[in-house]
Amino acid sequence: MTTATQGFVDEFDLTGRRALVTGASRGIGRAIAIAFARRGASVLGVARSAESLAETMAAAEDLPGRIEVLVADLRSPDSICEAVETANTRLGGLDILVNNAADDHESRIEDTELSTWQRVLELNLQSCFLLTQAASPYLKADDGGKVINVSSMLGTVAVREDVAYVSAKHGLIGLTRATALEWARKNVQVNALAPGFVETEMLAPSLADPDVAAYMRRLTPAGRIAQPEEIASAAVFLASAGSDFMTGQTLVVDGGYTAQ
Repeated sequence: MTTATQGFVDEFDLTGRRALVTGASRGIGRAIAIAFARRGASVLGVARSAESLAETMAAAEDLPGRIEVLVADLRSPDSICEAVETANTRLGGLDILVNNAADDHESRIEDTELSTWQRVLELNLQSCFLLTQAASPYLKADDGGKVINVSSMLGTVAVREDVAYVSAKHGLIGLTRATALEWARKNVQVNALAPGFVETEMLAPSLADPDVAAYMRRLTPAGRIAQPEEIASAAVFLASAGSDFMTGQTLVVDGGYTAQ
């Protein structure tokens, strides 16, 4: 799983590794797919937007690894099975699964329709469960695999009026821990990433309001909003041999928000 060059072992090299990254058309998912390709991995990026996925693929043209893409709606169990099988076929196997696709809907519990609750949990939690389940035979093969569940700092703490998203992200950390315990002796490490405020399309409406953006910066001890590439760097660590003895954990990358 590591590459030696003149006696030096790069623990974060991903050459020869094969990764499925969901939500790869933008934001954190795109940054993770590109970071993996930069480290030599072959990646299948999955999302609903063909145009945005094409931009992700183009960004890897001059990198050591490569990115292929698949348009799919991960709220569909059939599409989930197709995504995993496509990764296995196109990449020649599957070593790394990144469950990143997400959706949000801010509302109070009294105002949250059942259909909204179901829609948010289908993508943020259920799809991760089904993808992990479908990928299990491939992840357990060869030298073992990695699962990275992109949760949120709101998977460890809560805020008002975001009940479906907070519930889903808390559930994703529970899924991470439960799966990690089951697969620990199969040499499959399962960990979660918990980003704080990140400059992505999902957060763009909030950041467009100068007062809201300033409030987010004040809430964050680091005093700024993260870039997607900073979260991707943490994902590289979790995908690499450098994290081989780490499983069932949540790596929080939030500028100190949850340390308060």
